[in-house]
Amino acid sequence: MDDHSPALVASDLALSYGAVRALDGLSLTAARGEVTALLGPNGAGKTTAVSCATGLLRPDSGTVRVLGADPWRASPEHRARVGVMIQDGGLASGAGAMQLLRYGASLHAAPLDVDEVAEHLGIDEFARTLVRRLSGGQRQRLALALAIIGRPDLVFLDEPTAGMDPSIRRRVRELVRGLARTGTAVVLTTHLMDDVVGLADAVRVISRGRVLAAGSVQEVIREHRGADGGVTLRATASGVAPESVPALEQELRETAARHGARLEISSAAAADLEAVLLDLMDRDRSDGPHEPDADARDAREARTDDAPTAGAAR
Repeated sequence: MDDHSPALVASDLALSYGAVRALDGLSLTAARGEVTALLGPNGAGKTTAVSCATGLLRPDSGTVRVLGADPWRASPEHRARVGVMIQDGGLASGAGAMQLLRYGASLHAAPLDVDEVAEHLGIDEFARTLVRRLSGGQRQRLALALAIIGRPDLVFLDEPTAGMDPSIRRRVRELVRGLARTGTAVVLTTHLMDDVVGLADAVRVISRGRVLAAGSVQEVIREHRGADGGVTLRATASGVAPESVPALEQELRETAARHGARLEISSAAAADLEAVLLDLMDRDRSDGPHEPDADARDAREARTDDAPTAGAAR
């Protein structure tokens, strides 16, 4: 297989749960060595699309290829090349954190060094704590470690920095960028625009089972910015003493108010991307009624009773 071909190719995917149309002609790609962010509101179809890409669901029509193969019929060897960040509830609650991570590593032929991964993500700090007693952020770290421990060629990460403090979030971002640099295709779903701006090489905005916008962060902002004539000014203040920050922020806000501008102390790119995302969602809703993907999880569980086992060992 050509290592330069996309790791994920989905073409015209359609899938319905009864009257609910979760995917409606969705097409997207994810390149090797890049971070691709899937954005959209809850119920947009992101989880359903990932479920099709990981072989948990079979689309009604359309095609999906993961590392050149149909994930629905994928072999155990193929599945071992794909990592998935399991959300809360998918981890063995009675196991200790390091015990579970070591077990996950033992399922792979050439895993990453368990101790190094644990140290980088701070898992060694709660190594013996049972999973059911971990905080939300700690579970996220453990789930992330399990997703990457097998050196996957493609990894799906769902809200990887949710519930984490800033220092751990920085480590996670470094880890995700490091995965991409080594050639791994990373597919990221998140509602945190700072994560997208800081990590994503490509963005796919999904709503009602379709891709509304695609490109780099700046391309999506430039091509879909609302035509309100507004301009975003971005500036960086460096060398500011910590004790001076409140006064500086107050002066900036007062200056902005005199010019009739609204000031947010944030990353301008993140703010712009969030505005574009909200604008796209508003336009899409105005196009007419559409059944949401609100019951996708329950419908998915009912539908996958006869699905092939995805395998706890990847």
